[in-house]
Amino acid sequence: MTCSNTTIRNTFGITLLSLLLLFPCFAVGDDDLKQVVFVHYNLKDKPNSAVIKAFKKTMAKRGYTEKDNIEYIDFITHSPERESAEEILNITEKYMSTADIFITTSWTSLYVRSRLAKSKVPQLFAPALKSTALNMLPSVKTEPGTNLSGVYLMFPPEKILRLTRHIFPKLRKYAYVYDSRLPADIIFKAAYNQLNENERYGITVYYLDLATSIDTVLQQMNKLGIEAFGGIVGVLLNLPELSQGNLPIITSLLFDRPQKALEKSIENSNIIAGLFNPFDYCGKKTAEMTADIFDAKTTIEKTIPQPAQQLVFVNLKDAKRLKVNVPFSALEAVDIVIK
Repeated sequence: MTCSNTTIRNTFGITLLSLLLLFPCFAVGDDDLKQVVFVHYNLKDKPNSAVIKAFKKTMAKRGYTEKDNIEYIDFITHSPERESAEEILNITEKYMSTADIFITTSWTSLYVRSRLAKSKVPQLFAPALKSTALNMLPSVKTEPGTNLSGVYLMFPPEKILRLTRHIFPKLRKYAYVYDSRLPADIIFKAAYNQLNENERYGITVYYLDLATSIDTVLQQMNKLGIEAFGGIVGVLLNLPELSQGNLPIITSLLFDRPQKALEKSIENSNIIAGLFNPFDYCGKKTAEMTADIFDAKTTIEKTIPQPAQQLVFVNLKDAKRLKVNVPFSALEAVDIVIK
């Protein structure tokens, strides 16, 4: 008895379909499954990352669907302090042999980098302060030529002081409030120290350390006659307590939230102005870089770092409550006005 070619093809097709239904792993081989490891730090009790949400959404648009052809490992540190360094190193070593790429946030990038620098595993910071990026790369404007790139934040202290001068033409005393236990705060403090006289706009900057205690900082601000202050991570972590002093806050906002969350995040906080980088934008840009690398459109070595989207805002709600009259010239210089 002989079988026609059509019968053979049909029989083969049915057999193959049955195998795929019984063994789904045949459909996508291990070589096709991409593993992405996120390493970021915890700033609140229930983390809800705008970076990761935007990253996954953008990757799905590029054809990388979770539990289909891409796997995500999400590691969040237990603390924003240096004590998390060991767990960051451990998680890097655990996954560096299987990961297709590491996505790291802020200062955690430095510790992950210490392990990946001699490997071939790509790493993208999403995001990191520009000063942090320049601790790992010679430039953010050229092809890195190594397995590291990403999206960097620009929170120039000069721009903070310029904004402060716009709002308070006669202000003389500004405090950079930081926590010496937080790597991001220390890095940003170094940037303030590097400002020349012209970049300070006639403002004297005082450095007050939250590690001494919040009460001590509030007492120091009162004793020194501080007229406004700002910071980065330490200020945000202690915002309710620091706002009790009724001093206006002009600051850099480093939190993992989208632009639409800005107004709600600073409500009744004494923050009257500052610089803000929407983290959903950072997630989207990083995903585009990742997808291009996975699609072999480029390599990590040729992926030039990209700046985050920086927005300047003024919060008239809290300014009015604190009886601060924001000049029209200041309003003209910002991107967002919260009324």
